[in-house]
Amino acid sequence: MKWFPGASLGGIGESRFARLGPVDDLGDPVSYLVAKRGIPVFSSEGEKLGQVTRVLAAPEANMFDGIIFDTSRGPGGHRFVDAPEVEAIYERGVVLRIDANEAAELPKRRR
Repeated sequence: MKWFPGASLGGIGESRFARLGPVDDLGDPVSYLVAKRGIPVFSSEGEKLGQVTRVLAAPEANMFDGIIFDTSRGPGGHRFVDAPEVEAIYERGVVLRIDANEAAELPKRRR
């Protein structure tokens, strides 16, 4: 299954997040080992939540721990999503198993 991010944002009364749509392909599925900083993170229903800032892993143990992503343009918007909540990692995006409401409740990243 491929995911396709849309380019438009919701209007008045609609979500403030971009939705996945049939515009651009997220690419092929990839390993957490090659996920790039800056790729978008999408909820299970296709809302763009932010961008990857860090992938947490122990490659020597072949263990993927989760992703830290930034939900804002300013400081303080970093969230941690645990590995079981990540549906798939693609060349140009990450799709979560949780919806936007659940993602809003994810723990903030501690420094």
